[in-house]
Amino acid sequence: MNRRTILKAAGISLLLPPLESFGEVKEKKVKRLFTLVNHLSFYQPELLPQKTGSFDKVPVLLENLREHFNDLKVYGGFDNPSVQLGLGHTPCVGILSGYFNKLQRKNRISVDQAAADLLGHETRFKSLVFQAGQNLNFSQVSWDKHGLPVHQLDNPKNIFNLLFQIEENRKEQQRVLAEEKSILDLVFKHAKSMEKKLNNRDKSKIDEYFTSVREVEKSVKKKTHWSTQDKPVVDYKMPVYSSRSVEEYLQVMLDLSVLALETDSSRAVTIQIPFWEGFKQDNISGSYHDFSHHGKKPAKIKKLLVMENMILKKVSETMTKMKSTSMGSGSLFDETTTLVAASMGNASAHTFNDLPALVFAKGMKNPGYENHEKKPMSNLYLSILKNLGAEMNSFGDSKASMELV
Repeated sequence: MNRRTILKAAGISLLLPPLESFGEVKEKKVKRLFTLVNHLSFYQPELLPQKTGSFDKVPVLLENLREHFNDLKVYGGFDNPSVQLGLGHTPCVGILSGYFNKLQRKNRISVDQAAADLLGHETRFKSLVFQAGQNLNFSQVSWDKHGLPVHQLDNPKNIFNLLFQIEENRKEQQRVLAEEKSILDLVFKHAKSMEKKLNNRDKSKIDEYFTSVREVEKSVKKKTHWSTQDKPVVDYKMPVYSSRSVEEYLQVMLDLSVLALETDSSRAVTIQIPFWEGFKQDNISGSYHDFSHHGKKPAKIKKLLVMENMILKKVSETMTKMKSTSMGSGSLFDETTTLVAASMGNASAHTFNDLPALVFAKGMKNPGYENHEKKPMSNLYLSILKNLGAEMNSFGDSKASMELV
């Protein structure tokens, strides 16, 4: 018998709030997006099945993900119509937004940042963007709604400190934030006093200005709030890693990403795996960039597959870890949509169409392989955003959305 029945029987009629101790508070299901971008793509003959539908004959690279086939959709053939050819790898900046030509952009925001705008209001960091390699050939993949680049963090120790270490200058931070707020108040009050004297064109400009001020004000308020909150405590020690090992660098970045999601420090985390011109690890060394530009030479393809097998094995292990990490409404995997994208269709030929993508999600409908030849990649991005709760009918060059879960 629950407590309400008892109260009614006693002749007491009260409107009581739902209480956790009586099992009356349902945990709100949190949604998250984890995005991984491999700048140098994947060798598609060993990634994509030959037939659409459920996984049958599985290529070498895909074999690494067998444990998660029930929660995995593999896509091939996507296009990025508005990512135009440029010098070298520069069009790769448009992989998550669908646009490269800055003069004709219809969509300025990348899918991970659109998700961050949707999901990031309650967390310390609206989004976190990592690069799995320090001071390497930089390629931006994350863009905010103004078309500005979101800074990519590439130092694991600094990231750990940002997420979990106490800032020694917390009081100074709070003082600076208080000053920023007072300055914003003053500027806003002054601009408001001028509004009656402005013509329509100037009023339009001032409205844009007010919008910008309000955005900054919200940011300052959020920073002020979190400056008074203790950071999460985690049972994780930074491993010894080589700054010249792709494998070790990627592993620590994946670890930090999972910790960020698990502690609800952010609900939108992105990792980019960049060029890696020169590296050295136990089983292979050389230039990952050079391997990807194989020119169909078997020796280079063999080395390329060593790298890509390692990457997808790390992805698989991370999905397994997320499945074993308990959260409020299930596992971390249950609450997270994971997107694995490639900046190019074929790195050897520098092509930016025929793009592959992998999506992991709990309750995936019809897991398996789908070919979406010449359809915009933004169709997939729109589908992911709608699955996360966005109310939108288009994203970038999207023509339609797809049912994921």
